[in-house]
Amino acid sequence: APAAGNADGVKAVAPLPGTIMQIFVNVGDQVKRGDKILMYEAMKMENNFLAEVDGVIKDIKVKVGDNVLQGAVLAIIG
Repeated sequence: APAAGNADGVKAVAPLPGTIMQIFVNVGDQVKRGDKILMYEAMKMENNFLAEVDGVIKDIKVKVGDNVLQGAVLAIIG
């Protein structure tokens, strides 16, 4: 999915509905494109969610155990 950019940064959105299993970053962390941001379980498979851009984690919108819907904003990278 293309990254939606705006003044606040790039929204990292869930490609599938699932459950957040692990979060690998904190607000303020520097990330590079391809870095693991979090892991979630969807359709009985564990999926790593990767940063689509280089930047800094501005906000994390989920916590471990959250159930997210497709298109939910997981994090914002600025």
